[in-house]
Amino acid sequence: MTTHTQLATSDEVDGILGELFTNPACAADPYPTYHRLREIAPVARSRAGHWVLSGYAEVVDVLRSSEAGKDVQSFIRAQGVKDWEEHPSYTRVLEHLIWANPPKHTRQRKLISKGLTPRAIAAMEPKVERLVGELLTPLAEEAGEVDILRRFAFPLPASVISEIIGVPRADWPRFQQLFRDVTLAMEPSPQPAQLAIADAAAVEIDAYFEELVDRRRKHPEDDLVSTLLEAEDDGERLSHRELMSLVQFLFGAGFESTTNLIGNGLLALLRHPGEMDALRRDPELAAGAVEELLRYDASVQLSPRTARGDLRLGDVTIPAGESIVALLGAANRDPSRYPDPDRLDVRRPDVKPVSFGGGIHFCLGAALARLEGRLAVQGLVRKFSRIELAAEPVWKQSLTLHGLQGLRVDLTPA
Repeated sequence: MTTHTQLATSDEVDGILGELFTNPACAADPYPTYHRLREIAPVARSRAGHWVLSGYAEVVDVLRSSEAGKDVQSFIRAQGVKDWEEHPSYTRVLEHLIWANPPKHTRQRKLISKGLTPRAIAAMEPKVERLVGELLTPLAEEAGEVDILRRFAFPLPASVISEIIGVPRADWPRFQQLFRDVTLAMEPSPQPAQLAIADAAAVEIDAYFEELVDRRRKHPEDDLVSTLLEAEDDGERLSHRELMSLVQFLFGAGFESTTNLIGNGLLALLRHPGEMDALRRDPELAAGAVEELLRYDASVQLSPRTARGDLRLGDVTIPAGESIVALLGAANRDPSRYPDPDRLDVRRPDVKPVSFGGGIHFCLGAALARLEGRLAVQGLVRKFSRIELAAEPVWKQSLTLHGLQGLRVDLTPA
């Protein structure tokens, strides 16, 4: 593989990056900007010190490389947040699995996997299918215009992950905004007002899960928190802070990312009615369609790494210690990997999106998200003979977690 880079700081590269992370239009549709960046260089260095990757091959290489690790402190410093130790939105994620490297990462992942086995995920299919029916049946009876995000795309994954983690159903609606708020700290160059919102959310989330974990210590139940409290491997157990961070991360990612998968995916199908019709004629296409929807408009658009040693990408060397931002969404639309990448094709062959990351940090919840996405798509096309946009979609102003705030559609039952 030959990779070319913009070795010198370029006003054009920095201008494109600035647009990508500050222009509200890019939160809704970053892909034209990704294409412009990739055409200049699939590996480019910004003035802020980030190496930004927009090519599929380069992103895959970095996600799989043992020389590209996680370093939350280096990532935060590269964002320009000098007093990060004073912000709970940063200090409370230091134990997160997604920021750990081996051997710590290996130990944590092994312990958490005890509660998320393939057999356990597969066994959830009847339950998820029942939830899909329970949520869509009232919408079919009402017919007409609804916010499908609020009525379906959020409550489905929220219900599933709440049951897995052990969060009472009455509590989970409060967390949708809290987890959106806390991720503001992960946006590039966050402003003081954003950090204040993220910090307040981090404190509130932490306090809730302190109480939940304490209750499960005293009264275990059949849920993941109780399983993790007892999980042991070769005498190793999770520390209290590790457990807290893992549970919070899994809960937030379990509904936010999957809500975005369903919402972004449905919008893509609405804008490509021929593909929606193909799924309606053959719902068994749904599994492959989910992979294409993940590629077409990923819930997570970027993944940070830090070079642990000098990292070679073709003719480019990223020095040890430097920050790397892998643009997952850009990689998924790289024309050198996917012909006509801006076209949605639910029958597209050999779709391998990087939307769940890769290497040792491949998303633990990927199988569950795929299951929910498949059953959600099948449920929608079977239950409704017509689904049409009723209003312009409303996007969250976030690139890191890319998704909708609202999606109003008009439904006609089958």
